[in-house]
Amino acid sequence: MSKLSSRLALRLALPLIAILASTALSMANATEPETTDSWTINMKDADIRDFIEQISTISNQTFVIDPRVKGHVTVIAQEPMALAEVYKLFLSVMTTHGYAVMPDGNQLSVIPSNEARAAAGTQGNMETRVIQVQHGAANDLIPLIRPLVANYGHLAAVSSSNSLIISDTPANISRIGDIIRQLDSSNQDDFSVYELRHAWVHDMSEVINRSLKNNQGGGAQVIADTRANRLLLLGPHEARARLLKLAQSLDTPSSRSANTRVIRLRYGDAKEMASTLGDFGENMQQSEGASGSPLKLMIRADESLNAIVIMAEADTVSMFEDLVRQLDVPRAQVLVEAAIVEMSGDISEALGVQWAIDGRSGTAGLGGVNFSDTGLSVGTLLGAIASGEDAALAAGLPNGAILGIGNDKFGALVTALSANSKSNLLSTPTLLTLDNQTAEILVGQNVPFQTGSYTTDAAGSSNPFTTIERKDIGVTLKVTPHINEGATLRLVIEQEISSIAPSSGLNAQAVDLVTNKRSIKSTVLADDGQVIVLGGLIQDDVTSTESKVPLLGDIPGLGRLFRSTREVRQKRNLMVFLRPSVARDGVGLANLSLGKYRDLRLLGKAGGHDNLPEDASQLFNRNAPEPSVDLRQEPPQSFAVPSATLIEKPKPVDPNTLGDGLGGESFSPPASTSEHFTIELIQGSNPDFMQALLERNTGLPLRLHKRQQDGNDHYAVRYGRYPNRELAEQALAALPQQLPKHRALVIAE
Repeated sequence: MSKLSSRLALRLALPLIAILASTALSMANATEPETTDSWTINMKDADIRDFIEQISTISNQTFVIDPRVKGHVTVIAQEPMALAEVYKLFLSVMTTHGYAVMPDGNQLSVIPSNEARAAAGTQGNMETRVIQVQHGAANDLIPLIRPLVANYGHLAAVSSSNSLIISDTPANISRIGDIIRQLDSSNQDDFSVYELRHAWVHDMSEVINRSLKNNQGGGAQVIADTRANRLLLLGPHEARARLLKLAQSLDTPSSRSANTRVIRLRYGDAKEMASTLGDFGENMQQSEGASGSPLKLMIRADESLNAIVIMAEADTVSMFEDLVRQLDVPRAQVLVEAAIVEMSGDISEALGVQWAIDGRSGTAGLGGVNFSDTGLSVGTLLGAIASGEDAALAAGLPNGAILGIGNDKFGALVTALSANSKSNLLSTPTLLTLDNQTAEILVGQNVPFQTGSYTTDAAGSSNPFTTIERKDIGVTLKVTPHINEGATLRLVIEQEISSIAPSSGLNAQAVDLVTNKRSIKSTVLADDGQVIVLGGLIQDDVTSTESKVPLLGDIPGLGRLFRSTREVRQKRNLMVFLRPSVARDGVGLANLSLGKYRDLRLLGKAGGHDNLPEDASQLFNRNAPEPSVDLRQEPPQSFAVPSATLIEKPKPVDPNTLGDGLGGESFSPPASTSEHFTIELIQGSNPDFMQALLERNTGLPLRLHKRQQDGNDHYAVRYGRYPNRELAEQALAALPQQLPKHRALVIAE
């Protein structure tokens, strides 16, 4: 044995790696310089990169290591190995840890195995090999060979050359090649095919496989070929003969008719499902009728049971049953939230001067200046004074300042008005509907409108009547969501806002009503949870009216006595926003519902009405001793009446708890049971997603909470634990970005 080199000896000094190299020299014949090198490798928890470096030193190879190659290696060997054996051991270790050694020119690359099949060749521990199938069909061997290929490997059939392409480790490819050669024999002794005549192959394979489990099968296997309704029997000849006999005995006409099937739907609508299947069946009947005998098929919907009734041939019934099972899946739901923001303001200013002169008793005449657009004209005022109708005059006075001066011969009237009105309206209708299902919500009133009236007929007989039509006035939201692949939604939206104009007045009749209407019809694309604007209106109207006496009204200063002005300015800003949220399962729907309930509670707290229970399920708890929601005014607080006796009764004291009288004793007050608060992120009945969330965020104070609700297990992910609600609210506002905080809320523990 020769000495190790200095560099190799340095590597041997590592605490967890021991590579003992020895050189065996033949001393029998001094004239023969033949030397054989051997290595004994022992490693425990050695870094895989150090192991690759040692192999590079021994084999004099250049390795390029992928940054993702990490781990520790343990190899125990007692016998020395030659260089070829060491390299074979190296490839085996790399395969065990999920890495492939691929040749790349004069160097070798160490990469993950799942990326190696694209570059697999004939070297390294990943190879790509073509195996020719001589007797059978390559496509028939694919279902048998695919389970034997590793997850990172590849298997494909080439129909033109009747061959198989396999990418895997050399050892596994050799094993698969032996199996293929055994299956691809000229006598076809290892498998049998039985075509079923009455039974369905899927049900038959389940029955036979259960019998194999009970009887240990004798190395036999049954594979169902659903495409051709046949069984593939694998195994020894005796075992296949027993399975074939069993299959023939079971393949008999059923006592239950195989031509009819009643399928109860779990999620879909039977009427719509029957219509879809009926269209498909009509196309099949037309194609079968053109080629030969027509296809006998009947599909009906039983709406009372929400079931589909199918009557046809056995294979057709099985085909339609598969279609029903694929179509009868739960559809996602969409919560559409709309925000209608309208801000409007009206400014009205009017100023007018009117006067009248009555000089008919003297030499002068009668005259005056009269403007009716100021609300009260001087002519109306003088007429009411002359007729003595003071009460009617007082009832008809307009808004604003009114000043009248004069005597029997002269009178002047000054009217002034400045009005300013503002309104800020916010409507947030919310609507939940299924995917591709139209839904509508209306919040408003049903207002009567007069459409006609009739008093007398041609003969003069009196039979008066009025026709009334009622229309909905309020906020209407109609939406049809369509969820595309991914997180994008296509929304068909109809939004309408209608109201009775304030000018109609409170005492307006059905014939006098004027309505304001704002409507949007659009089709938009939006992402899940994205806020979009549907449309809006920005309006600014200014109306100026001036009435004056020609020439006299244009005189500077003095012309104000012969002029009346009125200016009205209206501003209106209207915007409609929309936010869709997709709930694909029960957990997502529960999170959306609890989020809306939490918003309702926050609004109640802001208004001083904190009467809603913390848990929304308590709203429907009718067995509670008190009402779940009490919106009445809270009763005044009552204080406990002190006892009539103010002398405290003596309490027994344990002497062991007393001190020695020297002082210095420490007193520990009893532990208080104060309430703590936490943040609940999500909740539901499926803990898989929640467990994955905890595994992705191991550095955060997350925990999985389990409780019983309605007799079933209910789970929730909670974050942190805080002594008061204020700190919990601050932590809720500063939650990390990777946590789902859209529906998070603070609860008491």
